This record gives sequence, structure tokens and C-alpha cells, in this order.
Amino acid sequence: MNEEKQKNESDEIKELLEKNLALTEEIYKMTKKIKAYVNFQKVMSFIYFLLIVVPIILGIIFLPPLLSGVIKQYQDLLGSDTTGNVNDLLKSLPEQLKSQIKVLPK
Repeated sequence: MNEEKQKNESDEIKELLEKNLALTEEIYKMTKKIKAYVNFQKVMSFIYFLLIVVPIILGIIFLPPLLSGVIKQYQDLLGSDTTGNVNDLLKSLPEQLKSQIKVLPK
């Protein structure tokens, strides 16, 4: 009776170990997929970061020389001899428009 009980317990333990092994293998496969997904997300978030930051940096570097010609044309158009920045130009714009409106015939 005692041997039979030990054999049943041994079979039961063996069955539990096999189930445990199967579940562990399944968890391992899921963990590998999750790890790959997390790594993919890290790469994608870095790419998204670059897509936002790189154009801003390029704009800061390359736009001022490109816009200087446009600003010079506006200054020539408005008759401003000063080489001030855009804010000064925009501040003087209403005054220049008022003086031009006074010159227009009624």
C-alpha cells in the first residue's frame, strides 16, 4: 500500500513537472516576443525623436541665411535703410503704412 502511494505521488509529481515545463516554455516564447517588441519600440521612438528634432536643427542652421535675402527685399520694399531684425521691421510697418495711406489720392 505504501509503495503504491509513493508510486502515485511520484507519477503525480512527474505530471506536475511536465505541465510546469510546458508552461515555462510557453512563457519563454512569450517573453522573447515581448522583448523583441520592446526593442522595436525603442528603435521607433528614437526614429520619431529624430523626425522631430532634425528638421528643427536644420531649420535653425539653414533658414537664417535663406531668410536674410527675403528680409532684405522687404526692407528695400518698405524703404527701411536699417538692417534691424524682423521684429523691428514689423514694428515699423504700421507707421509706414499710415504714411503711405496719407499719400494716396482720395
